[in-house]
Amino acid sequence: MRRNGADTSRIDQPWPASGLEEVDVCPLCQSRRRSIAHSNVQDWSFFGAAGKWTYWQCDDCSSLYLSPRPTPATLGHAYDQYYTHAPGGAGSLAGRLKERIANELWSHSFGASLRPRLHVPAWLRWLVLPLRRLMGVPFQLAELVQHPPGMLLDVGCGNGDMLIVARQLGWRAIGIELDPAAVRAARSRGLEVLEGSYERLTELGAEFDCVVCAHVLEHVHDPKNMLQKMAEVLKPGGILLLSLPNATSQMRRHFGDDWRGLEAPRHLTIPSMRQLKATLCSMGFAVSERSLAPFSTAAESARIRRRGTRVSAQDRAEAKRVSANLLPLSDELYDYTQFVCKKVSASARELGREAV
Repeated sequence: MRRNGADTSRIDQPWPASGLEEVDVCPLCQSRRRSIAHSNVQDWSFFGAAGKWTYWQCDDCSSLYLSPRPTPATLGHAYDQYYTHAPGGAGSLAGRLKERIANELWSHSFGASLRPRLHVPAWLRWLVLPLRRLMGVPFQLAELVQHPPGMLLDVGCGNGDMLIVARQLGWRAIGIELDPAAVRAARSRGLEVLEGSYERLTELGAEFDCVVCAHVLEHVHDPKNMLQKMAEVLKPGGILLLSLPNATSQMRRHFGDDWRGLEAPRHLTIPSMRQLKATLCSMGFAVSERSLAPFSTAAESARIRRRGTRVSAQDRAEAKRVSANLLPLSDELYDYTQFVCKKVSASARELGREAV
């Protein structure tokens, strides 16, 4: 089948049975109590991965997890027709212009110089700053400008866009990336990137002031192990900037199987905000929340509901209508979890226990 000129027939093929594994406990809290949350979900996000998939919801912590799921040896096939990590500067003229406008906005907003940009003089900054209401503030950028530059590690760095920004803000930045094509793209930009999974964290010492993990944790088979390894490479007082979908999203409740945050079969575990915070605190982090606009996935979810490959004006209108009618009662109902996690030293944790 073709949609908007794209071949989408692959999603109707079965995933090889020999490449599947069962998961009978919640990867976050190890509870065996569960119920089916979504069934027969396909890769309607990118129309690139085979199979029909079932998400279970943990009855104790409300996290979602896929079972059966691709084995570590076969999961890579889910990325065969995934988005590509092109070198910086690639893409359409409109995309390059948007990048320059965004960099111009953040340069004037934060007193930085992010490139490439339009180089609007300071006395005309009033022309640029109103765009902030439309574009929102990138989570990682907003946090990095509040901390003195040091050593930064981006786990799952893709083509290195975040590394470029961090360097321009004065950080010494390196990345880890599993996709060889993305590694080549990043290195072609002069960036230092280790090729491999998050297991390469074991090769690094506790030398980093900041670790960035943006929409990666939900893709791994053992999220708790990944969190622990990221904690180990942070200095005491260092920060982990963590972002990923939130299992208790109110938009998920509205769109159900069509919620953009699912992305089967690449999203293996989607934690609830509450459980993820509890897990991080148990590992010695002090956690604070940073919230996006409540319903960031609305237009994409509307696109998925009609099985389209591109967001249309109709989808944006639907997103606006739905977002206006759904008012979240708390951050735990937002589409994404965004945490700033500060590593507390062992002595500080001990003092805290004594105070209790």
